[in-house]
Amino acid sequence: MLHRSIDRVTVIPPLGPGFDGERHKATLVVAPGNFLVTDPFFLMADDHITLEGRFGEAHPHAGLETVTFMLNGTMEDTGGRLAAGDVEWMTAGSGIVHSEDAKVSTGMRIFQLWLVLPVEQRNMPPRVQILQRAAMPVHVEPGVEAIVYSGRLGDAEAPTKNAVPVTLADIRLEPGATFAPELPAVYNAFAVLIDGEVTAGTVDERLSTNMVGWSSPVGDGSSTLALRAGMNGARLLLYAGQPQKTDVVAHGPFIAGSLEELAGYYADYRHGRFPHASTMRPLTLT
Repeated sequence: MLHRSIDRVTVIPPLGPGFDGERHKATLVVAPGNFLVTDPFFLMADDHITLEGRFGEAHPHAGLETVTFMLNGTMEDTGGRLAAGDVEWMTAGSGIVHSEDAKVSTGMRIFQLWLVLPVEQRNMPPRVQILQRAAMPVHVEPGVEAIVYSGRLGDAEAPTKNAVPVTLADIRLEPGATFAPELPAVYNAFAVLIDGEVTAGTVDERLSTNMVGWSSPVGDGSSTLALRAGMNGARLLLYAGQPQKTDVVAHGPFIAGSLEELAGYYADYRHGRFPHASTMRPLTLT
């Protein structure tokens, strides 16, 4: 068994103006532009809403998956409803339009992750999965509760359909508790501290609220990432995924493998060839 270290630590930047007026603040947990290091994770935004109401406009995506984790509040559109602890896993693939007539609650906070799809599945038919917190498997150890939304931790395996092999878990640790989640050694991983403090990895890197610790692939086979909670316990989101090792071209809401493919997405969208999420029946996993 290989043991992981924390190779790089970043801090979530202060909130700035969002795209939806004064009530919307946002920042980047994972910034784009360094895909060689973050592969398969392209970016992750942290969005906060201070007043309920409409949120954004219908917009397209293609060539990627979005993973929207509802940390607080609710968000509802014509495609479904997310409450705190729920996740929308949307595979845009060849193209989709979503967030139609979206409405959010006061105090809403979401993390939205963009995943680069495997080359052979970049233009797969789009699909939407709603992962309800209450339906997700839970791995429990003394002082540890890990809700598994994708992949497997211990005896808990999520039914989520993955184009990109990914493990996603919401981990809560009681004060002083230890946990060593097992991950494929080839995965790139990062942990976001939502609350509290942990020491992580082989050299006990200290991570506290709003810090992000990255753990690079360590070889083949299985690996573990040691976590120990501080005196007040901790909550963290653990993301780990298989690097795609591909060149990408990104512009606006699209990720492609070439400028020609990117131009094709724009042409298809302009000609109304993208299905709308509201016309698709989401897969609600139970």
